[in-house]
Amino acid sequence: MIFKNLFVKTVVSLGDKLLGANYLSSLHKWNKYDRLSESQLEKIQEENLKKILPHACSTVPYYQKCFLNKDLSELRLTDFPQLTKELLREQKENLISTKYNVSDLQKNYSSGSSGVQSFSYNEKKSRFFLQGIQSHWYLWSGYRIGDSTMQFGMSPKRVFPKNLKDLFYNIHYVNSFSLSKPDHLHLIKLLKKKKIDYLIGYPSAINQLAQTLIDTKNSHPIKGIVSLGDKLFPHFITNFKKAFDSPKIIDTYGCAEGLLMACTNDLDYYYIMSPHVCIEIVDDQGNNVKDGEMGHVLVTSLTNFAMPMIRYKLGDLAIKLPKEKYPINRKYNYPLLEKIVGRETDIVKTSNGKTLIVHSFTGIVEYFPEIKQFKITQNSLEKIEFEYITDSNFNFSDEILKKIETKINLLTENSLDIEFKKVAFIKASPSGKPQIIESNLKQKS
Repeated sequence: MIFKNLFVKTVVSLGDKLLGANYLSSLHKWNKYDRLSESQLEKIQEENLKKILPHACSTVPYYQKCFLNKDLSELRLTDFPQLTKELLREQKENLISTKYNVSDLQKNYSSGSSGVQSFSYNEKKSRFFLQGIQSHWYLWSGYRIGDSTMQFGMSPKRVFPKNLKDLFYNIHYVNSFSLSKPDHLHLIKLLKKKKIDYLIGYPSAINQLAQTLIDTKNSHPIKGIVSLGDKLFPHFITNFKKAFDSPKIIDTYGCAEGLLMACTNDLDYYYIMSPHVCIEIVDDQGNNVKDGEMGHVLVTSLTNFAMPMIRYKLGDLAIKLPKEKYPINRKYNYPLLEKIVGRETDIVKTSNGKTLIVHSFTGIVEYFPEIKQFKITQNSLEKIEFEYITDSNFNFSDEILKKIETKINLLTENSLDIEFKKVAFIKASPSGKPQIIESNLKQKS
């Protein structure tokens, strides 16, 4: 049973037919994968690799050049070069299969938690396939389509058809760009009034709500929480259990390039969605490390034939769980990530009580491709420093900074001074991943 009632099932089925979508078939397919054995899942991944790799070499200009005059009969994944965000920007036209017209594709913008903006393309219908994976994860939390849910997202204005979907799915959407304590108090009332059972979205935003509940000596029982978009930290989980009466918490791992990679459920480890992606963990030289050792994440999409993402370097560090440590009674037979290594996503605070998360800034900057990378540093409640690197492929002007400043001021109600600083290089964090927000307020407190 994936629907709360027959009405919701009828509406979703009708929507699939009207849009020519494959959302429900994707959802059913993933529920079927959940019941397969380890060997069956491995076979599906191998078959999907055998389809995507020759396709890339024969129809994608970038890979055609890489494998010119080479025997492709025994092509292996490790024969492919790493794909970086810089290559995505520089070679985006050459990375699209000649079997597709770029005007017919969906463009994905990503500035993500790494701060380096990149672009990718996939078939427009693939968004329904990805929604199927995501809903499949939601079901892991106990959620059923139609349950009363509060979703924390980053759309400034929820417009048609998303607001219609929210209505039928019984979702109460919250723009988590910039929330103050009064906003949180209002949401607490809404939790009780709408009898919210599930929370979905950025854990940093959900944590702010949990902290307000705790500070006001309040609580609200939640059945399940789905964490996505940010890193879920142990102290967030502690707050969630205290504020929301120990709900089931699942953590997802994906990126804006159309890759939904892994998710927790009954274990602290992450189940890798192996029919959809292949994940490698490599050292600084690009060699695969042993399971149990930390390395850089390379991900290959097995479903995006329009723009094959092969050995894409996300900028994350992770550890695969050694096979000998796999729990015997695990719920599913997907391969496991032991840990996704990351840093705590800092937040920017203002003197008037506003709190801005990382996506408050990426949600603005992603619409300005003239800026390749940026970093926010906060040393006081009154001011932030905005470091940025421009992209030589675009015409940059000071007007861009004025527009960004206006949007940030709108979020903060003009409570922050913004100092823009053009730089040639932004230092990475200790984890090796570029850092978007560096808050020094704690050190000064």
